[in-house]
Amino acid sequence: MDQWVVLTQIALAAVLGASIGLERELNAQPAGLRTHMLVSLGAGLFTLSGAYLPGDDPTRIAAQVVTGIGFLGGGAILREGANIRGLTTAASLWVTAAIGTAVGLRWWFPAVATTVLALLVLSLVKYVEREALPRRRLLEITLTLEPDARLDRVEQEVMEALPRSRILKVSYSLTGQALVLTSQPQNGTSLSVIGERLRGLAGVHGVEISR
Repeated sequence: MDQWVVLTQIALAAVLGASIGLERELNAQPAGLRTHMLVSLGAGLFTLSGAYLPGDDPTRIAAQVVTGIGFLGGGAILREGANIRGLTTAASLWVTAAIGTAVGLRWWFPAVATTVLALLVLSLVKYVEREALPRRRLLEITLTLEPDARLDRVEQEVMEALPRSRILKVSYSLTGQALVLTSQPQNGTSLSVIGERLRGLAGVHGVEISR
């Protein structure tokens, strides 16, 4: 009978991990269906191993699972220009490991309830963020300057050209021929409009914008 319970735990860990992984897979995230299934399976099996070893504490092994999943989550985080991608996927891997651990401890209801809540967060809350909350992505703007351009003057003109944008960081190249800005533009402002405004500034030779 115990073997059937263990088999049920392993199967349930795989199914719950697959539920979250499928959502990530459908959204073309770097860690998808197989990754989340394996994370949940591994966390569940580690917890089971700790529970059945004589004199061992399953919570101690569960703590090591949390440490190990941090390295896997770090691999899902990507940098694209001034923006960071993959934080939500890294968090979903962390939650999936917790679900697998709960299944290994036979906490059936918390494991299933957490899976349902995680799916609601990934789908419903994402819709609310997209439709109801303002979305201001970071832009990395590189301005190539004319040889005789004054950096302080160009920087002031940039502030005037983008009055409703938040300039979070300003840096200069070693040669003084490039100005790099990290900015949060106003919602709805297209990249072409931003590029056109900056290209028309005195002393600016070229504009490159990346997200």
